[in-house]
Amino acid sequence: NDGDSAIDKALSLKPDILLTDISMPHKSGLEVLSVLRDKAPEIKVVILSMHNNKEYIMTAMRGGAKGYVLKDVSSQELVQALDIIANGGSYFSAGVSETLMESMSELENKDHDDILPTPREKDVLILIANGACNKTIARELDISVRTVETHRLRVKKKLGVTSTAGLVKYAFEQGW
Repeated sequence: NDGDSAIDKALSLKPDILLTDISMPHKSGLEVLSVLRDKAPEIKVVILSMHNNKEYIMTAMRGGAKGYVLKDVSSQELVQALDIIANGGSYFSAGVSETLMESMSELENKDHDDILPTPREKDVLILIANGACNKTIARELDISVRTVETHRLRVKKKLGVTSTAGLVKYAFEQGW
């Protein structure tokens, strides 16, 4: 019925595969995925959703989802996807694959410098990764809080992340 119930059932029943929606009360399917990745990584999570948008798909992939299937697929395709995943593979329905390919094409068409943080954005990102709030960052870099917010939003857009945690993860991956 909701994300909390999905987590409780998954932890108690330990299924091989959990098929979950994104839009649920209490916790989203993406939050369920995150909790299960930490508490029961052996459970293969598959997202079944009407949402064919890059942010959801990328968040699910980064979160360890083994598949992302749109709700408009046939029951035969869903069974095939679950079979592939049960046998150690991953599965993304055709619509999801198209969205990912379009995203990759957009990235390839961008100037490489357009997807990397500028030196000032890097400074802001490092301070975010060290736990500083916007006001502290503004004071430290002698810029306005609004400018900090703008840098934060631009970096999120460039990196395709939607949360501060995603920014912190990127900074750590870069060794900053």
